[in-house]
Amino acid sequence: MNNLREIRDPIHGFITRTELEQSLMDTPAMQRLRGIRQLALANLVYPGALHTRFEHCLGVMHIAGKLAGRLIGDSETCEILRLTGLLHDLGHGPFSHVSEAILEEFQVGGAEGRGKKDVHESITMGIIENCDEIRKILGEPKQERILGYLGGTSGEGIERGIISGPLDADKQDYLLRDSYFCGVKYGVFDSDRLISTLEAWPDKHEHQLAASKDGVYAIEQFVIAKYHMSTQVYRHKIRLITDSMITRALELGITVDKLPWLIKLYQYDGTGAHLNEYLRWDDARLTTALVHPLPEGQEGQATELFRRLRERRLFKVVFSKRLLEFADANVRDTLSDIRKLPALRLQIESEIAEYLSSNRGIEIPCHYVVVNQFTTKSVREQSRNNEGSIIILTPEGPKKFEEEYNTPGFLDQ
Repeated sequence: MNNLREIRDPIHGFITRTELEQSLMDTPAMQRLRGIRQLALANLVYPGALHTRFEHCLGVMHIAGKLAGRLIGDSETCEILRLTGLLHDLGHGPFSHVSEAILEEFQVGGAEGRGKKDVHESITMGIIENCDEIRKILGEPKQERILGYLGGTSGEGIERGIISGPLDADKQDYLLRDSYFCGVKYGVFDSDRLISTLEAWPDKHEHQLAASKDGVYAIEQFVIAKYHMSTQVYRHKIRLITDSMITRALELGITVDKLPWLIKLYQYDGTGAHLNEYLRWDDARLTTALVHPLPEGQEGQATELFRRLRERRLFKVVFSKRLLEFADANVRDTLSDIRKLPALRLQIESEIAEYLSSNRGIEIPCHYVVVNQFTTKSVREQSRNNEGSIIILTPEGPKKFEEEYNTPGFLDQ
């Protein structure tokens, strides 16, 4: 890499970038990420959590480069993996993951086409594929390889594991970054030690990302960090409330207020026209458009909720119960999919609003009641996630981390 420049990052120290990487950072599509906070409105409970997707992408690029340099070595592949890390979150909408549910709910037929599990990943690939400026900077060969890594269709398993896997560069950056800016220590782990113990494991016909036996303690630290960040930060009560209020406001803005611009933003259809519109929006613009709607007089339920968020007049938790505490298995199964059953959810919310109104003697609007369901995974589940298990290379052969290192009470917290 020639003509390297440096960026001072609070997490990783100095991050180097090439002229090509700098050119990508300077595109409007990348600069938009400066206006999208990593943790939505988590700053209402952790005031320092104002970091954005932009610096996270720089961190992922940096860690992807470190992993590739240690495990692969080929300079061209290292470059492509760094570029993939840099661009991997281009498709996030306003308030990051909070937009995901709305995009999934209101997308139109044929938009899923790429087989990715999250809508923002499909949008990321669409931006890389269709944005003229990004396509010109990358050139077709680099563009195709990046799309292949993001889609999980190209490269060896070890290369795909650097981008999306149980120990990928994304997780290694966001745990450290979110922990730092939230002012907590839950997400701290020894990233340098973890990376130094990772190896290329020849599994069947390709190499996979694995860890030596010496890396077990660093991995335990990483897995525990992921679990505690999930339970203490990502699932914090106030964070869940603000996420629910944003989601409800956007739903109401589309279905009740019928705001044309909001419908246009969240009706993802995979077309270039939608992507061009999508890239015009970030947290601040969406908030301003809802809190100060134009023309005058078109204030609806979405505006009402966003003003409550701005003034920190938040909803309260009035009832919560673990699904396992419901004796009827049919009830448990139904409630576990409540977001996919809008008619049932609306019925439950209406009945709760009526009950609260009659008991408190004041009118509780139905849209003020939000029925939500979420899952907190155990340490065991956090260690493997949907991307597979962490593999430990022992003298007896490769072992799955959660099977080989099952300290009683440790993995099933």
